[in-house]
Amino acid sequence: MKPSFYLIDDDPGIRRILANIIDNYRLGYVIGETEDGSKAIDDIEKMMPDIVLVDLLLPSIDGVEIVRKIKEKDLAIQFIMISEVTSKEMIGDAYRSGIEYFINKPINVVEVVAIVEKAIETLDLKKALSLIGKTLEKNNYDIFTGKSQNDKKNNLDEKLTSIFLDIGILGESGSRDLMDIIEMIIEERKNLGVKFHSYKISELYRRLNKKYEDENKSSVSVKAIEQRIRRIIQSALENIASLGIEDYGNFKFEKYSTSLFDFKEVKREMDYIRMKYQYKGKINVKKFIEGLLSHLEI
Repeated sequence: MKPSFYLIDDDPGIRRILANIIDNYRLGYVIGETEDGSKAIDDIEKMMPDIVLVDLLLPSIDGVEIVRKIKEKDLAIQFIMISEVTSKEMIGDAYRSGIEYFINKPINVVEVVAIVEKAIETLDLKKALSLIGKTLEKNNYDIFTGKSQNDKKNNLDEKLTSIFLDIGILGESGSRDLMDIIEMIIEERKNLGVKFHSYKISELYRRLNKKYEDENKSSVSVKAIEQRIRRIIQSALENIASLGIEDYGNFKFEKYSTSLFDFKEVKREMDYIRMKYQYKGKINVKKFIEGLLSHLEI
């Protein structure tokens, strides 16, 4: 899934330029913007963007103070500072406040794209490490002995983590749901002694909801689980289609475009991204799940 952005600058022209760059280069999507520091802090807490581009010098609360206040709340948000300031002391103060990158004004498209892409790479890496950490913790992994109480499950999660990283959905909402559903199917087929068996997706959602309730996890409805999974699969389709547009011979595109999706829907998604078709490509949840299972070589 593409990252979300929030823009803070007292010059509406700068905000418009940044928004156009993010849109034109398909870096993500802008979910909010403002020239007011106080409003920015409130919006960021509510909207939880992935990346914030913030001007250093603002009329009310300056950019450094905004970053400090958000960092104090321990929110997983990346900050990119933008400014025409050249003072090493002020730039150093900005980095100490918690920014990850700095963009110089006047705005240079090449620099903005390069810095934002680095920020996205860092964001993806943090999500990957977070998910791997949660996976190891869930499996009671011992970092001193290198052993797990459930080596097979650990190996399964590692393979799924690798695939999710390939198709750009690692760490997204719904990735854990997908992992749990895959584990359910594999366990059931193991118990039945078969490589394939029929099942209803709706029943898997219901069972997963029951599993979460039994584990005393936060309350979530069957419908919410279904929506999360459909959104993350749609995101995977968009990511794969984007790879195909950039390079039709891309290894990941060739590997996943036909195994996880109906290829005609991938082509429709590509045309939608190119603005040659008005409808997005459609997903098939069962085909996607069976495709994942085929890549696991189980």
